[in-house]
Amino acid sequence: QVFVADNIKEVIPEFLMLLKGTIDCPDLPLNVSRSFLQNDGYVQKISAHISKKVADKLSALFKNQRDDYNGYWDDINPFIKYGCMRDQKFYERVKDLIIFKNLDEDFITLDEYLDKNKEKHENQVFYISDKTQQSQYIRLFKENDLDAVYLDNIIDTHFISFLEMNEQSVKFKRVDADISQSLKDTQDEDDKKSNKETDKAIEKLFKKVIGKDELKIEVEALKNASLPAMILLSEESRRMEEMTARFGDMGMNYPMPKEETLIINRNSNLIQSLVELSKDDSKDENIKMMCQHIYDLALISHKP
Repeated sequence: QVFVADNIKEVIPEFLMLLKGTIDCPDLPLNVSRSFLQNDGYVQKISAHISKKVADKLSALFKNQRDDYNGYWDDINPFIKYGCMRDQKFYERVKDLIIFKNLDEDFITLDEYLDKNKEKHENQVFYISDKTQQSQYIRLFKENDLDAVYLDNIIDTHFISFLEMNEQSVKFKRVDADISQSLKDTQDEDDKKSNKETDKAIEKLFKKVIGKDELKIEVEALKNASLPAMILLSEESRRMEEMTARFGDMGMNYPMPKEETLIINRNSNLIQSLVELSKDDSKDENIKMMCQHIYDLALISHKP
């Protein structure tokens, strides 16, 4: 019954810093020097036991009081995700309790998301990190009956990399990193062949006007005809960019290249009109202005 300390990080795992309470432990030595605690097997057992009890409590809430659990999730998920990355045993206990909010504002587990979307994009999880910035892509997904999850917490960039290491068949992609096959207009091989020359002409036209050698330009037939063009940034390139921004350049003296791709929508009336106009040499100035404007609109939609 002696007060020993009000905070012993060796006893309470640091990811459980939100816990409030008292540990009454008769076997804890009164001489609680840091070096002694770090090497004391009993202290490590207490720490592991606390982690297990928290995991058990979360599991009970998930199974018996799911609405309450969903209500707590926004507040507790950074601690749970951090705990998973710090303690593999904790991850194994709670991995089936990790939930995500989807486009319908419902909470679902990773397995539920993968099962629901396996016919559209198997083992791929599309996610949104900024609801406002990626609103154009969210609208596209909703129009084509596709689903994505919100991952807008600062820890999520690291957590999805951690999940990919543990669930090796699963890949996370931000909604502006790739085009799902479900967004593309299905064409037969004859259509593709007949459009090959037109596609090359469109690529050449935009490449010449924009004048950026590092920018990839691809022509696709999208279901949404009102969208003339969109920007995609590769998942790997963006993650590296975010990590560099967060942790400094770590001694790198060269900027990381951005793997941006401009997707031109062949089904857009504006693009089709542009192809027709390009046959008239007297319209060169108009064509240049329109190409630049289409690219600017795509950039604004991608990152205001």
